Amino acid sequence: MTPEELVPRLAGIRVPESFARFGWQDALAAVALGLLAGLLLSALLRGLTARRLSPRDTARAAIARLASCETEVRIAGLAALLRANDGTLPKEMQEALYNPRAPVDPAALEAVVIAAARRRPRR
Repeated sequence: MTPEELVPRLAGIRVPESFARFGWQDALAAVALGLLAGLLLSALLRGLTARRLSPRDTARAAIARLASCETEVRIAGLAALLRANDGTLPKEMQEALYNPRAPVDPAALEAVVIAAARRRPRR
């Protein structure tokens, strides 16, 4: 007997009637899978389309947080921001880091930090 003769003689597949029917449980499972796929897709799209702040905006926000700190803490924080933005500390500011009595203008250091952040490329 050839395969062409054998195929028509095969019996049909027997499936229980409850399995072959599309019921409310199947509909709920399809809805649940659709919701799960939607949640995963929204999490993925949120990560891909999130707003990325420029280094300058990030530096300005950090400077605003440091504005309420004491002068010594503020100068140290500004120096850390400058280092994070690949900037170099001016000579007159280096003394202010080690001598708390040295006259210092935090606004000048803030301008240097923002200028360094402006030169830094976005990541």
